[in-house]
Amino acid sequence: MNFRISYAREIFGISLATVMLMAGEAAAADPSTTSANAAPDISVEELMITARRREEKLQDAPITISAVSGRVLQAERLDRVADYAAKIANFSAVQQNTRVSALRIRGLGDNANSDGSEAGVGLIVDNVFFTHPGFSWLDFVDLDHIELARGPQGTLLGKNTTLGALIVTTKPPSFEPEATVSTTVSSRDRRQLRANISGPLVGDTLAARLTVYGDMGGGWIRNKYDGERYLDNHRWAARGQLLFQPNAVFTDRLIAEHYDTREYNAFTPPIGDPLTYANGAVRNGWGTKVQAAFGYTPSYDIKDANLDTQSRLISRTDGLSNQADFALGGYTLTSVSAWRRLYFRPNNDNDYTPYPVFGIGYDVDVDQFSQELRLASPTGGSVDWQTGIYLLNQQVTSNNRTRMFARATDFFLSPQLPSAILNGVELDQLGKAETNSAAIFGQGTWRIDDRAALTLGARYTHEKREASVSSFSLGGAPLTGALAPFAVYRAAVTGAPYQVAGEKSDGSFSWLINPSYKLADGVLAYLSLGYGEKSGAANLGARVGDRVIIDPEKSTDFEVGVKTKLAQGRVILNANLYRDDITGYQATLSAQSGTTTRSYLSNVGKIRLQGIELEGAAQLTKNLNLSFSTAWGEAVYVSYVSAPPPAELTYVGGPTSVDLSGKQLPTAPNWTGQVSARWERPVASGAAIFAYANQSWKSRTSLSPLSPYGRQNGYFVVNAGLGVRTLDDRWSLSLWSKNLFDKRYVAAFGTASGVTPYVAIMADPRTVGLTLTAKPF
Repeated sequence: MNFRISYAREIFGISLATVMLMAGEAAAADPSTTSANAAPDISVEELMITARRREEKLQDAPITISAVSGRVLQAERLDRVADYAAKIANFSAVQQNTRVSALRIRGLGDNANSDGSEAGVGLIVDNVFFTHPGFSWLDFVDLDHIELARGPQGTLLGKNTTLGALIVTTKPPSFEPEATVSTTVSSRDRRQLRANISGPLVGDTLAARLTVYGDMGGGWIRNKYDGERYLDNHRWAARGQLLFQPNAVFTDRLIAEHYDTREYNAFTPPIGDPLTYANGAVRNGWGTKVQAAFGYTPSYDIKDANLDTQSRLISRTDGLSNQADFALGGYTLTSVSAWRRLYFRPNNDNDYTPYPVFGIGYDVDVDQFSQELRLASPTGGSVDWQTGIYLLNQQVTSNNRTRMFARATDFFLSPQLPSAILNGVELDQLGKAETNSAAIFGQGTWRIDDRAALTLGARYTHEKREASVSSFSLGGAPLTGALAPFAVYRAAVTGAPYQVAGEKSDGSFSWLINPSYKLADGVLAYLSLGYGEKSGAANLGARVGDRVIIDPEKSTDFEVGVKTKLAQGRVILNANLYRDDITGYQATLSAQSGTTTRSYLSNVGKIRLQGIELEGAAQLTKNLNLSFSTAWGEAVYVSYVSAPPPAELTYVGGPTSVDLSGKQLPTAPNWTGQVSARWERPVASGAAIFAYANQSWKSRTSLSPLSPYGRQNGYFVVNAGLGVRTLDDRWSLSLWSKNLFDKRYVAAFGTASGVTPYVAIMADPRTVGLTLTAKPF
C-alpha cells in the first residue's frame, strides 16, 4: 500500500480499541450475553433490494451488489453521492459542481466535463435513468435505501450501462400519518433543515408525501479579494408525491421535484505549472505570464484564493415522473414515464488572480424524456421472466463561454498594447446534441431445482446521435481608425470561426449469463458473464479535424462470487472476483495547446479491471453491529498508444502522444475499504444512547502516470457520532463529526483550466455538527 504503514497501524489500532471497548460494554450490559447468547433472534438486518426489478433479499441475489439503508445514511449524515464511498468499497464520485460530476466503480467511469456523453456508471432514481452526469449533483434525502450494482446493466434496467449503476430509492407516500423534522448546525456557520410529512388524503385510496430540504453556509476557503467564502453550501430542494391505489389491481405513483443551488463551488486551485519542459527549455506558462503582466507572484497553495471575478454557480433541476403498475392475473405491467431538465450557469474566474483578466464557464441545458414499459411474469414457479421496451430522447446544449476583461490584453498579448484589443470580447464554443434511443430487453430465471438456477438476459438497443459545434467571437470595441492595426492581434487570440457537425446510428446487443448454486443453507455461489455497450458519444469540444461523434464503449465482464450467512444469521460474509475488459472507453481528456489546456472527449484504447471485493457484517450483540467492505484491484491500460502528453513533454519537437500501455489508471487506487461500528444501549425508561464510527481509506492516486504533479498519497477518513434518542424515535439529539481527524486531501485532480495545466478538487475538512430530530406523529 502506498501510505505509511505506521499511520495505518495507528489508526487501525485506535479503531480496534474503540470497537473492543464498545463490545465489552455491550456484553456487560446485555443480559443476552449468557447462555441465551446463541438465540437466533440476534441477526444481521438483511436489506430488500430491487436491482433485478423484483423485491428480494440482498443475500439471495446472485449478482455483485452492495446496499445501504436509508436509516443508516440519515443517521450518519451521508446525503450526497460522494458520501456513499464511506460505506461502499470500490466506489467514488467527483462532485465539484453540477457539470464537473462523475461516478466511478472500480476506479473507472469518470466523464466529468463531458456534456455529450452518458456515464459508464448509471444513476437510477425511483426507476428513472438520469442521463447527464450533472443530475448526480443533488442531495438525496428521505431515502429508503441505495444499491450499487457492478458490471454491465441493461437486460433489466431502463438504460444500458457498461460499468454498473447506482440505484436510489426514495420513501413513497404512506397511508399511515408520519412526519419528521430535522435541524442541524455545524462548523463554519452551516445550517441544514430537512422535513417530510406523509399520510392519506382520501381514505386508503390516495396518499401524499412532501419532502423539503435546505443547506446553507459552511464555506471554508476565504477569498482574500472580497472576503467571500468558497466551497460553501447554498441549496434547497422539494419533492412532492402522490400514491393512488383505487383497488388491488392498479397503483400509480406521481413524483414532482425541484432542486436549486447557488454556490461558490468552482474553486479548483492551481497546484503546478512547470517553468521548464522536460528537455530543459523554458516554458512560458501561466505563472510566468502572470508575473510578466502584473508583477504578481501566483500561489500554488490549494487553500489560497485571491480572485476578483468569481461568482456563484447557479444550477436548477426539475423532474416529473409517473409509475403505473397493473396487476393482470399474476402478471404485472409497469409503465414509467419521466421528464427531467437541467439548467446550469457558471461564472468562473479562470485566471486565478485578483486582476480582471478572463473567465470561462459552460452554460448547460439538458432536457430528457423517457418511457419504459415492462411486463413481469408471476413468481414462485420454476421459471419467471421480465421483458420490456425503453424509449429516450435527450437534448443537450453546452456553450463554452470565455469572457475577456480589462486586463486580458496584458495577459494574453502584452501590457504595451491597448486594452481595447480584448476587453469585452467573448469567445463561444456552442455545442448541441440530440440522442434518440429505443431498446427491447428481457431476462428470465430457470430454477432447475431447489439449489441450482440459471438466469439469461438480452437487450437490443438502437440509438441515433446528432451533434454540432460552432465557434465564434462577439463583443469588444470595434477596432477601427487608430485601433485598426491591432485587429490582427485580436484574431490571433479568438481564432477563426468554424462549424463542425456529425451524426451516427448504432445498434448493439447486450447479454447476460448468470448461473447460481446453493452450496448449503445460507451459502450461495454464483457466476456472471455479461456484455454491455453504450453508443458513440458527442464530442462537444470538437474543433476542425476532430471527430464529432466518437466510437461506442464496450465492456465484457466476468464475476464469480459467494454469499454466506453464518452463525444463525449473525454474520454475513460475501466475496467476489472480477475481470472487466473495456474497449473504446469514452473519456474526457486534456491536451496542451501552446501554454493553455483544452478538454475534449475521445476513446481510450483498451482497459482491464480485475480484482477482489469483500464485504461483511456481524451482529455481535443486540446492541453492537460491525460491518466492513474492502477491495483490491488493478485498472490498467492494456493498450493506449496515443495518449496526450503531460505539459512537461509538449516542447517543440517533443512527442505528440505517449504510450500508456501497461500503466495503472491514475484515478484508480489499488486499495479501498471501510469499516463501521454502531452501538446502542437503553439507559432509562423510554430512552437509549447510541454511537457510531466509520473509517474509510484509499491508496495512492495521481493525475498522470508520467507527471510528478497531482499525486495524492493514501489516506484514512474517520466519521463518528454519538447521541440519545427515545425508543419510539419521537426525539433524537446527536453530536457528530465528518473527517474527524481533519485529514486534508485532494478528492480529484484535473486539467480543465484554460491556463494552468494542473488543478485540484479538494475534499472537505473536519465538520462537527449537532442535529435535533423530531417526529410529531
